[in-house]
Amino acid sequence: MRDLRTNTSALRLLYELAASHRLAMVVALLITFLAVLAELLPFWLLYQAISTLVLTPHRFVETLPFLAAWLAAALLLKYLFYGSAYLISHHVAYAIMATARNTLVANLVTAPLPWLHGQGSGALKQSVIQDVERLEGFLAHHTIEITAAILAPLCVTALLFWLDWRLALAVLAIGPVALFVAMLGMRGVGNDHDQFSLATANLNNVVVEYLRNMPVLKVFCRSASHFQLLQSRLQAYYQLTTAITRRTVPVWSLFTSVLGAHMLLVLPLGAWLCARGEVSSADVALSLMLGAAIFKPLLKVSRFFMEIPPILAGLRRMAPILALPVPPPMASRSVTFSEPPLVELRVVDMQYGGHPVLAGVSLCLRPRSFNVLVGPSGAGKSTIAHIMAGLLMPCAGGVFINARPMSQLSDSDRARLVGMATQEVFLFSGTIRENLCLARPDASEAELDKALRVAQAEALVCGLPEGLDTQVAELGTRLSGGEGQRIALARVLLADTPILLLDEATAFADSLTQRAFFRDLRQAYPGKTFVIVAHRLAGIECADQILVIEEGRLTASGRHNQLMQRSGYYQSMMRCEASCSDWTLTSERGDLTTSQG
Repeated sequence: MRDLRTNTSALRLLYELAASHRLAMVVALLITFLAVLAELLPFWLLYQAISTLVLTPHRFVETLPFLAAWLAAALLLKYLFYGSAYLISHHVAYAIMATARNTLVANLVTAPLPWLHGQGSGALKQSVIQDVERLEGFLAHHTIEITAAILAPLCVTALLFWLDWRLALAVLAIGPVALFVAMLGMRGVGNDHDQFSLATANLNNVVVEYLRNMPVLKVFCRSASHFQLLQSRLQAYYQLTTAITRRTVPVWSLFTSVLGAHMLLVLPLGAWLCARGEVSSADVALSLMLGAAIFKPLLKVSRFFMEIPPILAGLRRMAPILALPVPPPMASRSVTFSEPPLVELRVVDMQYGGHPVLAGVSLCLRPRSFNVLVGPSGAGKSTIAHIMAGLLMPCAGGVFINARPMSQLSDSDRARLVGMATQEVFLFSGTIRENLCLARPDASEAELDKALRVAQAEALVCGLPEGLDTQVAELGTRLSGGEGQRIALARVLLADTPILLLDEATAFADSLTQRAFFRDLRQAYPGKTFVIVAHRLAGIECADQILVIEEGRLTASGRHNQLMQRSGYYQSMMRCEASCSDWTLTSERGDLTTSQG
């Protein structure tokens, strides 16, 4: 019952996707019916030829040109009708594919980050690429072929009963046997395909992870056989496909054999009726030929029923993405603020999977201020930054810009107000210039140079063979982690938003470099409001406000001197930072040892 409901919902989704193209598909199916009639015409012509040869053999040579002309016309009509039907169905299929992919991608852009992380890149790729691709095969080919496979037996059955009802029943008697064998082979197919789809998605996820981590495996000289998760997923995938094949192939072979068994009934019955003079030899011959034709389309129908489960499974995977809530339309004119932005978090709560991450966090960032978020790993610092950037929606509370809720801003307005860089580098295939100008396509050379200089990436770009026009691979795999972070940081600086969030974006820098970076950042962009998420504390003494986050709560805020007096956690962090900075490497009697100054 559950499978029936899920399949019905999947078919309803397909019906909705094809809503604007239903008339075109109806026209294609009507043309398919004409093609089926044209396909039966050669059988009728063959019947006339046999009748003429048996009854009036002296006239057979005279009728050959006439029969040949009609046969050529039938073949031409069949070609024209099927060609037109397929042309329409392909046009509809590609239009629906484009609509589905555009909708999927548009919804993924607005999807919450926790939801995206929970899906896995391999599974999302399967939905956007492979599942949509299957729709093309179904709409462009299966709709025409299945319509023909259903209409052809109906037309053949009518023709058989016109010839002789006894011969027709003899031909059709094989149908129930073939149907029983087909139903025997279809048992559990839906469950098999659901398991197969799940195994494919799991394998896609782990293959993507394996490819991304291949440099790590090469460092430790490890091959795919050492990547245990990949091995286990591959083994599960092949065990499942082997089990499905062993169950389906014998039944499929039996089914194809049964479809040709009509001769065992038609030939003896036809010979007996012909001997009694109740039917002609042409009737028997045509019944034998039509008997083969009536069940041949069932092969396509059975193949369709074997292929429809993965199509329905793909639609079920697409359904949650297509059902993602679309943000409400915003006013067409851009929101402008007459004053520099004042950012507030008001009693923000956040949970991941029922686990509380933030609890009642309220804070205020003054315009043009330099703010630093500190605290232990997992305290919620990055979550606060993502909420400020509008990438996460809190469970309660909200972000306000000059007392206006950020949730009321359009994506374009939010992007003009808030920029964000993280320690995770996201670079695209193309040149460094193209990656930088993603933020501002109209940026001048002076603005590019300024952003690169402040991001400590000027020397890096100057040292590359083609400078800004150097090609980088997807995810920046031709750059080191620190180099990619510098480019990503320069990109967000180039966006020139009044609010800038840096979530561990200085992980590439040592303490001295971080101090210099913070200094240059404030000097080069004095009008911005900065929010820095930092583990390394070097240079934060100059911050206008330091916010201490512990276990999802704001436990202290203020300047460096104030927190050194009233925050025990901040004091311990600064002591650890000072202790680590005192460690140096010295050489005694040719050996390297560590000493604390």
